[in-house]
Amino acid sequence: MEFFQWTSAIQYFAQVVGFLSVDVNDLDAALREVGRNLVILILVCAALYVACLVLGGIGLGKMAKRENKKHAWMGFVPILNTWYAGEIAGEANFFGQKMRRAGLYAAIAEGFYCVVGAFNLYSTVALLPYSKVEIDTSYNPEGVPMIVTDPSRVPQGLRWLYDAGMWLQIAEMLLSVLFIVFAFVLFLALFRKYFARGPVLMTVICTLTSLRGVVLFAVRNNAPVDYDAYMRKRMEEAVRGRYEGPSGGPGRPGEGNGGGNGSRHDPFPDFGNSDGGSGDTDRGGSSDDPFSEFPS
Repeated sequence: MEFFQWTSAIQYFAQVVGFLSVDVNDLDAALREVGRNLVILILVCAALYVACLVLGGIGLGKMAKRENKKHAWMGFVPILNTWYAGEIAGEANFFGQKMRRAGLYAAIAEGFYCVVGAFNLYSTVALLPYSKVEIDTSYNPEGVPMIVTDPSRVPQGLRWLYDAGMWLQIAEMLLSVLFIVFAFVLFLALFRKYFARGPVLMTVICTLTSLRGVVLFAVRNNAPVDYDAYMRKRMEEAVRGRYEGPSGGPGRPGEGNGGGNGSRHDPFPDFGNSDGGSGDTDRGGSSDDPFSEFPS
C-alpha cells in the first residue's frame, strides 16, 4: 500500500512536470525522456518503500516480543505486516462494536488495492509512448501542458488496457476508501496501546501517508498500556487538580487551604477554626471545649 502512496505523484509527474523539462517539439523524443524519468522515479519510490518496510518490521518485531507473539518475520512482508499489526493490536472498536479481525480485513482490502494499483502503474508506463500533449486551462488561465493518452495511437494489443483505465481508477478509489476505514480502526487500537498520548495523530499518519514504517519504528520502545485505565487516570488527575488547592488540599484552584499546612480547607472561617485556634469572641474559651466557661 505504501509503495503506491509513494508513487501517487507519478501520474502528475508524467502529465505535467515531465514535459516542463523536455523539448516538446519532438513528441516521440519528449515521451522517451519522460519515460526514463518515470522509471527513475519508480526506483526511488521503491527504495523509500523498502526502507520504511524495514523500519516498520523492526518496530512490529519489538512489539511482538513484548506480546509474546511468534513469527515476527511477518512484519517485514508487505500485506502480511498489516495483518500482523492487527494481531498485536488485539481487539479493536468499530463504531462502538468490537472487532477482532480488523487486521485481516485491512490486509484483504490492501491486497486488492495493490493488485489494482499495480495495473494502474503498468498502464501509466505502457501507454506513455502513445500519448499526446493537451493544454489544460482548468486551474491556470495561461494553460499547463499535460500528457494524455491518444486513443488513435494505442496499438490493438494494448487497447484493452486503455479501455479498462477508467474502471481501474474507480476500483482503486473504492478499495482505497475501504482500506482506510479498516486501517484506521486497526491502527487506532494499536496506538491506544503503544502511544496513548496521541493515538489519533499516529493513526492518521499511518493510514493516509506512506510513513507507516517510520511511525511504528518510533514507538517500538513504548510499553503497552491499558488505554481505558490510562484515560480514567487522566480524568481523575484532571478532577483532582480542579478541586485541590495549590498545596494539595481540597478546594477550588487558587484557594488557600488553611495556611498551606495540608489541612482541610475551612468553609466557615468566621466561626473559629477546628485546629485549636480562638473561637467566637462573644462566647469566649477554646473552640475545642464548648463548655470552657464552666468549672470542671
